[in-house]
Amino acid sequence: MRNVCRAAGSLIGLLVLTMVWTATMRGDRQDFQFVMGTAYYAPPDIPMPKKGGAILDPIFHTTVTRITDKTADKYIGPGIQNEYAKSDPENSDGTLLVLRGNSAAWYLYDARTFKKIRQLKIFDSGGQEPEPRWDATDPKVFYFVNNMTFRSYHTGTKKVAPIHDFSGEFPGGAFLTTGSEGDASLDRRYWAFRVVDESWQLVSIVVYDKQLDQIVARKSTGFLDKVNWVGMDMSGNHCIVGYDDLLFPQILPRDLSKVLSLTTGSNGHGDFARTDDGKDVLVYQNVSNDCIAMSDLTTGKETRLVKIPFTTNPDIGLHFSGNCAQTPGWVLVSTYGSRNLPPGTSKHSWMDTQLFMVELKKKPRVWRIAHTHAYTSLDYTGDKNYFAEAFAAINTKGSRIYMGSNWDDYRAEYSEGYRVSLPDNWVDLLPKGNF
Repeated sequence: MRNVCRAAGSLIGLLVLTMVWTATMRGDRQDFQFVMGTAYYAPPDIPMPKKGGAILDPIFHTTVTRITDKTADKYIGPGIQNEYAKSDPENSDGTLLVLRGNSAAWYLYDARTFKKIRQLKIFDSGGQEPEPRWDATDPKVFYFVNNMTFRSYHTGTKKVAPIHDFSGEFPGGAFLTTGSEGDASLDRRYWAFRVVDESWQLVSIVVYDKQLDQIVARKSTGFLDKVNWVGMDMSGNHCIVGYDDLLFPQILPRDLSKVLSLTTGSNGHGDFARTDDGKDVLVYQNVSNDCIAMSDLTTGKETRLVKIPFTTNPDIGLHFSGNCAQTPGWVLVSTYGSRNLPPGTSKHSWMDTQLFMVELKKKPRVWRIAHTHAYTSLDYTGDKNYFAEAFAAINTKGSRIYMGSNWDDYRAEYSEGYRVSLPDNWVDLLPKGNF
């Protein structure tokens, strides 16, 4: 559900010391200072950088670089950014990006120079969001959906190739979609789709094996609510079914033969991730107990990770990105909300409008990464800019984060794309212990 439980904030509050640790490391930066814990830090007043310009976050010490600029890039619409928190916009060797304009035009960018290469007009003939997903190993290929066809695109040759046309199996279907929230298995073998008709009513959900070019399983009945989205976990062993209103999603094995209902409240924003011992989990905002939590996809057991400080500020919304398979055991959290506090609220919370990593274990470490400088509105009661929710996505390598930000510019639907670079070998260098 792309609009579950909005909230966050930005300034005001007492500055409290938190633990700052220094580690000497290889890479571009020496003596990187890790900021750990849940102390409050006011967002620094930093002017919006120019395209290609980088700023050093003075509090959390990471580098934030602006990727896009409407004037220079001449993209269509009011803004642009990565598609969503759950999908990696970066290809397998870190040289290309796919970004989505806020008016639904899509673009290919050079991830090294930030040059806009071209608009991806190959998507224009489809009646749904194309949901591009990069190949696991070929940096020039991504996959997308177009009406009832699953396709590939080669960025070098500019050739589109059909992979599978599902209209033969589902003659009543009009569109394939995950609901813009799903992803394939990490190796890109297994894919889950909703098949919907021209009125966007569900025909079936389907699990597809790209390697064998065959449908593994399908399911058209027995759902507890209207199906909102589907997706596969990293291993390809589990399919998730998320619902419109039900307070929990359901997990099914790849063959869709049985159903495991997760904990009540687990229908908040969330994403698949992998623990450091290789378990598949769903990490999410539990809207019943107000915690960042994770559930084991095999047992359904929930582990509460971090309490969300709604008692300090009720305006906190969260997105999750668990893409970082090469740095398992962590999930990226991005938060959003208005710049000014809700009426009756005296201060912002420690997690307002920020990026931070949460360790996937009981009593986790929390690594603070950057302020987003993105606000959904100036005043809490003002019109909300959905595209200022940051939607921060970490790449598969766990080395870069992509996000959108309006950087204190409150034009309707405005955002630009930004990249946050993480220190080399951060998993090994992070300080141990609880903070």
